[in-house]
This record gives sequence, C-alpha cells and structure tokens, in this order.
Amino acid sequence: MLTRPASTLAASPATPYAVYNDGLSGLAGCAHLRASLAGALAAGEPAALIYAIPHDIALVADGMGPPAVQTLLDLMGRRLAGLAGPRDSVARTADDAFVMVVRDVGSEGRALVGAEEAAERVLDALNAPFSITGDEIALDASVGVSVHPHHGATIEHLCRGADLARHEAQADGGGIALHRAGAPDPFDRLMAAARLRRAIERDELELHWQGIHRASDRRVMGTEALVRWRHPDVGLIYPGDFVPLAERTGIIEALGDWVMRDLCRQAAEWESRGLTPKLGMNVSPRQLRRRGFAGRLAAEVANHGIAPESVVFELTESDWVRSSDTLKPVLDEVRAAGMMFAVDDFGAGYSSLSRLRELPAEIIKIDRAFLRGVPEDPQATEILLGILRVAAATGADVTVEGVETEEQLELLQAHGFSFLQGFLLSRPVPADQFEPALRGAIVPERGR
Repeated sequence: MLTRPASTLAASPATPYAVYNDGLSGLAGCAHLRASLAGALAAGEPAALIYAIPHDIALVADGMGPPAVQTLLDLMGRRLAGLAGPRDSVARTADDAFVMVVRDVGSEGRALVGAEEAAERVLDALNAPFSITGDEIALDASVGVSVHPHHGATIEHLCRGADLARHEAQADGGGIALHRAGAPDPFDRLMAAARLRRAIERDELELHWQGIHRASDRRVMGTEALVRWRHPDVGLIYPGDFVPLAERTGIIEALGDWVMRDLCRQAAEWESRGLTPKLGMNVSPRQLRRRGFAGRLAAEVANHGIAPESVVFELTESDWVRSSDTLKPVLDEVRAAGMMFAVDDFGAGYSSLSRLRELPAEIIKIDRAFLRGVPEDPQATEILLGILRVAAATGADVTVEGVETEEQLELLQAHGFSFLQGFLLSRPVPADQFEPALRGAIVPERGR
C-alpha cells in the first residue's frame, strides 16, 4: 500500500485504495503521501494515518449530477488541505475517499489521543454543510485511524489498520474508529461467507428442536427449529456465529430456504408417525421481501403433504415494526394459505400500544430478557407481568421464552400464562432426541 506508483496501486488486489493527485484541490499525490509517512517511520516519530470516506456520494450524483459530485469532492479536499500542518499530507483516493498523514500528534504516550483529535477535525470538516449550485447539503462520513508505532511499524500495516478501522466505523453507521487488535477483517468475512454458502450446498447444516410446553404439566405443544452448522473441522457452530454473517452478505435467503425445506421434510416424517406438533421457524425481512416467498413456502408445505396450520413462521418484533408496511401483504398471503405468524422477542422492539393493536399475529413470544431477575427482583417481576398483560390483550396466544428456574415457572403458572419455552423444560436437540417428547404432545386450543 502506498509503496508503489499510483497506477499500480489501483490494480493491486491487496490494496484497499489507490491514492492519486487531485489537481482541483491541490492535494498531494501518492509519492508525497508515502514520503511523509515513510519519513515519520524512519525517524521513529509517532504519526497517524486517517482514512475518511464520505457517505451518500451516490445520492448526490443521482440528485444533482456528476459535476456536482466533482465540485463536492473538490470542496472536501480543500477543507482537509486546510487542516494539514506543514509536515502533513492529504490525498484523495480512487474510491472518492481521503487519506491523511498527520505527523504532529504529540509524544508516543499521547499519540492515540492526538490522532483521535485530528480524526475529529477531519470528521467535523466533512460533516459541515457544503454549498453546491446554490443548495446546501450535509453528509456523514466514516473515519478509520491507525497510529505509528501503536498499530504497526510499516506503511502496509498502518494502511491496513486504517482501512479495517474505517470498515468498523462504517458498520456502526459512521463516525470514528481507531484500529484495534483483533478487529474483524472484512476480507475474512467474505471468505467466511463463501464457506457458509458451500456448507449450505453440501448439507452441513442441521436443525435442532426446542420444545414449547404447557406450563401446567410441561407437555410439549409445539417446537421451534433452530439451525446449527456441523462444520467438518471445528464441530457444531451455533447460529449466533453465522446467522449475522448470513444477514450481512445476503446468504440469509439461501439459509432460510434450506431451513424451510428441512423443516417440511422433518414435519412430514413426524406426521407419518402420527406426530403433529406446531413447528416454528425464524424468517428474516429479507426473505419475506423476496419475490414469491409466500408461494414457495405454501408449495413446500403442500409438496410434503403436511398440514399448513402446523407451520408457524416467526419474525422479531423489531423487524416487524421497521418493515410492517412492506411485510404485511406477504404475511397476509402466508396466513391465507393456512400458516400461522408469531411475533418473536416481544417487548424488545419497544412498540407503542397503538402499534400492538395492529399485530397480525396468532402467537406472541415474550423476549427472554424480561425474565432476568424474576422473581427475586419485585420491579423486574412487575415489568414482566405488565408485558405479559399487554401481549395477552392483543388476543394472541402468549409464549414466555427463556424460562430457566422452577421459581419462574411457578410465578408464570400462578398468573395463568400457560405456554413456556426455555432450558428448564427442554434444550435444543437433534430430531431423533426430541422425538420421544413428541409422543405425549398436545395440540391446544388457542387462548391462554
């Protein structure tokens, strides 16, 4: 990075950005920037490398045209050049971002603080409004910072550190991030995404099943399918370690399709043996927005010959609140085909009471966070009971998640809430281990 001519930097797959001379704003070119950073390293001086990328440049291009973008970038460059000290350098990159080397960050003991202060000045300069063709616009930015000698002793290490920090800032919605040891590498994420996609293709996934129980006698009345990745080298990987990756990379659609198929396959196998519990599966808004989701789910259910009313698809309250207008038509289609809808993690999404009346759900699952401190903490207990009463007022069946102690079970029984899920009652296990619990399963009527 920055050690080769700008023309070769642009073509190097190992380089996250290419730096070139910006003739309009008079910013430095690659050679000057490299020399400034190399000089600090050779002298053993602290120095900061700041990588800043403005957000929403594409929106400016769409709304005001490419000439406005060039004017905007020129103004940004001039502002940043105005921040540079006599030994500092600023350059524009091939992806319309900016790189700045700051030599005067103080002593080594204060360098991290000085670097962050410099990054704050950069962010403030990019956040302040710009006047473009008579209109004022304001943009946010993501700023990554690496500091010599704290984050590396070579130009390559410092550039990579600043780039990783910028990715971290961007993932958090903008602002400033300093490089930190062990920060996730976006390239590693891409490789992990490829491994996950191959795992789906090779059928390395499996469903584990956790019972949903009637509180009075602990008998199973339904179950939730929870996906696991049986990695050939590292063993069982839990969803918290790969579902967020699937969400970020779009693999969630393929993952969701696999879950849907395997749930229907298992349901058909159980139904052939006279076992017909309700089976819940988690879906993401991205799956629901994909064209034809309702039709594919209905066809999968029909092809396996299982009863539609045995399938419950779960969507978190937060996802519902954020996307209710776009998701409701799809939910209506799925429910019209006979399947049921459950709102998961109820209470964590902070819906207003007016929004709760609009929930088109047959089942509401109370977020496990509300059981923390129950029943020992009177305040936590009152909050839980209040959430339970609000959920029950919607007319849906109510399931409490995360039940882990006999005292919690007794409290919930005493207040008449009968459907429970949690480690006290059953842990997620493979289908063959869960099947014995199904032999005494019930299919309750709707209601508390």
